[in-house]
Amino acid sequence: DEINHFIEVLKSHDGKPLDVKQPLSPSVSNNICALVFGKRYEYDHPERKFLDTNVEYEFENFSQTSSDTLFPWIRKIPFASKFLSHDHMGDVLKDYISFFQKKINEHKKTFDPSNVRDFIDRYLTEIDTQKEKNPGSTFSEEMLVSNIIDVFDAGSETIRTSIHWFVYSMAAFPDTQKKVQQEIMDVIGTERQPEYIDMRSMPYTHAVILELMRWKSIVPLDLVHYTLSDSTVGGYEIPKGTTIIANFWNAHHDPRYWDEPDKFKPERFLSKDGKSVVKSSNFMAFSLGRRVCPGESMAYLEMFLYFTSMLQKFDIVFPEGTKATFEAKLKLTYRLEPYLIRFVPKS
Repeated sequence: DEINHFIEVLKSHDGKPLDVKQPLSPSVSNNICALVFGKRYEYDHPERKFLDTNVEYEFENFSQTSSDTLFPWIRKIPFASKFLSHDHMGDVLKDYISFFQKKINEHKKTFDPSNVRDFIDRYLTEIDTQKEKNPGSTFSEEMLVSNIIDVFDAGSETIRTSIHWFVYSMAAFPDTQKKVQQEIMDVIGTERQPEYIDMRSMPYTHAVILELMRWKSIVPLDLVHYTLSDSTVGGYEIPKGTTIIANFWNAHHDPRYWDEPDKFKPERFLSKDGKSVVKSSNFMAFSLGRRVCPGESMAYLEMFLYFTSMLQKFDIVFPEGTKATFEAKLKLTYRLEPYLIRFVPKS
């Protein structure tokens, strides 16, 4: 179990300060590897490190607000590529494609449709099925590679960034941490591991997760879309072909819809008696409509299990003399600057 391995790594530090992102990144990455490849890697395995390095490069060097994203015509200017965010992205993508195609080829050598092992096997099965039923199907190995890239990019960076924020926030708000820990003791106790079904009985913990995603809006801006036809929205005329970037940060910090939006208040997602979660229609951490994030369920699953597993075993505190500053930078995700934290084993 990947989370158990992560917890054991935290225990090995004996409550001393550490950069939690160092064990967190490979742990979250391994969850995706298990889903896609049917295997986990040791933290220092070259293939796993290759995946993390590529994801890190993409999210550190690309932005929805880069000049060539907002104004694509700039790319046509001679020598402009030297100064654009996409300059080296093509090389990264080629390496990515080559790596995943190699994994697909390895799967094909041992592929047995009666024994589906992982996402790649399931997709290969669907390719064969669609060939018989629908010759014009878009299911192909090229689309499989594209899907795998999407899963790794979205499924690793957003989760680890969310957990990174959670750890920091629990140290910054010890009263909130104690409430979550009390709920863990009441519902789960100390003798068994947390399970996803437990979240139904843990409204405060659920509310903390929702509030964290609203308050820090890990993905402040949606991916770039464009209109397929002339449209009218809220009285505004939007021509066909217009670039659209939804501003989730603004939606989550609009005082018309959120009381004291800049404050961390998990209670805003709870009923008056605190016994159930009340999810606002203004909450859009996973986007809305037909383009809603397909990984929403998996994100809740991972965040809940990591959060509760950590707080079941540890008190999360800052090193002596450290104060919360919440220093962060905006890339594709809203990332905290590196920090040290202590995981003190609970007695």
